[in-house]
Amino acid sequence: MTRPPLATPATGTDRVLWLDGLPADQLAVRPPLDGDTTADVAIVGAGYTGLWTAYYLSTFRPDLAVVVIDAGRAGFGASGRNGGWCTAEMPALLPGLVRRHGPMAAMRLYRAGRRTLDELRRVFDAEGIDAHWRHDGSLYVARSEPQADRLRGWHHVRTRLGIDGLTLTVGEQAAGQIGLTGVRATAYTPHCVAVQPARIARGLLAAVERRGVRVAENTRATRIAPSLLVTDRGTIRARSVLCATEGYTGNLPGHARRVLPLHSYALATEPLDVGTWQRLGLNDHRTVAESRYQFGYLQRTVDDRLVLGGRGAYYRFGSATDRSQAAARRAYDRLRRTLAELLPDLADVPVSHRWNGVYGLHRHTEPEVVYDRETGLGHAGGYGGEGIALSNLAARSLAALVAGVSRPETRLCWVDNASRRWEPEPLRYLGVRGVSAVATGADRYEHRTDRPAPLARLALRAIV
Repeated sequence: MTRPPLATPATGTDRVLWLDGLPADQLAVRPPLDGDTTADVAIVGAGYTGLWTAYYLSTFRPDLAVVVIDAGRAGFGASGRNGGWCTAEMPALLPGLVRRHGPMAAMRLYRAGRRTLDELRRVFDAEGIDAHWRHDGSLYVARSEPQADRLRGWHHVRTRLGIDGLTLTVGEQAAGQIGLTGVRATAYTPHCVAVQPARIARGLLAAVERRGVRVAENTRATRIAPSLLVTDRGTIRARSVLCATEGYTGNLPGHARRVLPLHSYALATEPLDVGTWQRLGLNDHRTVAESRYQFGYLQRTVDDRLVLGGRGAYYRFGSATDRSQAAARRAYDRLRRTLAELLPDLADVPVSHRWNGVYGLHRHTEPEVVYDRETGLGHAGGYGGEGIALSNLAARSLAALVAGVSRPETRLCWVDNASRRWEPEPLRYLGVRGVSAVATGADRYEHRTDRPAPLARLALRAIV
């Protein structure tokens, strides 16, 4: 049977930059499961969470037999289709963590996330993974007074928690830091790395295999139960069965409402010349994000392309994860308009790649790590778009719980913090569309009036 390539174009230029950029030695297809088997741990999903969990299980308990399966190719989902930001800054999540878990618990999770950047670099160096690591930090940009107020609020929350490293700049000095139009204020943090995400996923795949982990691609899970993982290629009997499917969790029977899949879109330009990058004020590889509710983000790749993405709440009825061409066209048109608004000189720049990734969100809007020692069932995910770094930390938490070892990661507030399920349709669809409409309306109001949208924060908090 002929298998599709790792990055399959849809129509026109629908191609994933990161998957296109994989070296030939990382493209080999792993065979599917070839019948029934046994293991100590079976993991569903060969993205970041599943592969990192396997990696740390092989570290904490090298005696355990671990099998990882994936319905497609390892790293083909969100792990290969994200924006390339490796950060645990959590500007949207941090205030909610403080509110729900208290300042000390929120601070511990934040600091653990920040230290994860060092852990990632350590593993990449040890395993020879070339992630195109560019540790130049991140610049958050405000282009209106309400956006500047949100940056100040984020800085205030961090200061109260004793978290340093965020530098606020306002006025002309802020505008001089980046060539985006209308910049009023900026907030810079050094704790962000631009990476090539698909290289991480496929490099990690090779690393876990060297450690004795079996990875079966093109093997779809059809049922998860205590000590049992049923697939379309055979059955795995294992003491622990872990779900690491993030935004694709709803495809598993019985899991339809546990994780909300949201579609995020991005595009990449053809390589830009040095003079253009100098005019943009991007002489390094800082990642850049707006402070709108429906924000755009961008970065410079190692081959001098500009990657631009958007975080709008693109949700398909029934938690569908297949790619709607009509929705994609609207999203890409919106990204082109965003590019023209932020960087008018690049309004007509040729686009070489565009892609869509699916990330996951729990009902309480927080990541979670859950493991039931009695049943052996566990899961981790729900990173809300910050999974490159947080998946590593969550996998360490989950692997330690499964291995039965005492580590600081098992005492973080996201452990056993299981969310309630999302509402059934059509309430789920209407709720997500409501969030998107409120956020879009608030952005338009603030842009037009330079004043905070009335009750926008309260309305968004009430909906989610």
